[in-house]
Amino acid sequence: MILQLIFSVLLSFVIFFIAFNAKTGQTVLACNMKALLVVLGGTFAATLIAYPWRKLTWTFQLLKKAFLTKDEIDWTITNIVDLARTYRHDGIRALEQQANRLSTGFLKDSIHLVSFQCSREKIEQIVQKEAQLTYVGYETGYRILYNMARLAPALGLVGTIVTLVRVFGQITDPKSLAGNMAIALMSTFYGVVLANLCFVPLSNKLREFIDREEIRLELIREGILDLYDGENPRLMRFKLETLSSSVAQHEKAQRRPRLRLGMIAPKRGTSSVTP
Repeated sequence: MILQLIFSVLLSFVIFFIAFNAKTGQTVLACNMKALLVVLGGTFAATLIAYPWRKLTWTFQLLKKAFLTKDEIDWTITNIVDLARTYRHDGIRALEQQANRLSTGFLKDSIHLVSFQCSREKIEQIVQKEAQLTYVGYETGYRILYNMARLAPALGLVGTIVTLVRVFGQITDPKSLAGNMAIALMSTFYGVVLANLCFVPLSNKLREFIDREEIRLELIREGILDLYDGENPRLMRFKLETLSSSVAQHEKAQRRPRLRLGMIAPKRGTSSVTP
């Protein structure tokens, strides 16, 4: 982390050194290049200072999952009910075999706790803790994109100031000041566009994915405990579907406002997977 911090600070110095000293044959091209360098490079460098590299890569993986993964709530309920039916009729060994065919994830790990014959209290404790850690990881990814959305316009303003400093320091014809001012504002333009057309939509997409995953984690937690208790599979399906509907309505009523430029989202309340 220390090496990453040093690298990020040095990268910031390099970006602004180039922005102040870069020379290109055409003024417009030079300002466009510097604007993109300051906005994109500065946002990336500032994010690296605040977060470890592994969290940045995790955020990109999470975004990929948010775009490619469909709503898995119905799939989760169906699999939990099927697993409960297998456990009820064929025993723990059949449950373990069926769980091994599931894709790696929270549901598979939770079923393995039952097949390992852990106590109910131990299963509840482990599942609840794993759900909390998973949710915290999701929230970290959202906060990274949220901060990048706030940084981009600020870095755009910085790029405008840098360009204006160079313009006022080298201007020889006062009549060209208006044209140079328009060029200087390109950094602010890039910052606002990148924030509103890139980082804000991505953060809101990730927020939707996190809300769905929060419901799914709660369903798995409840379903695993009911499976351990030997509940009737039909009753479990009714209970889980009712729970998913009620939690979804509650989340919709109290959902955090989506991120918009110039708006600081309020802190999220306690997750439904916490005790």
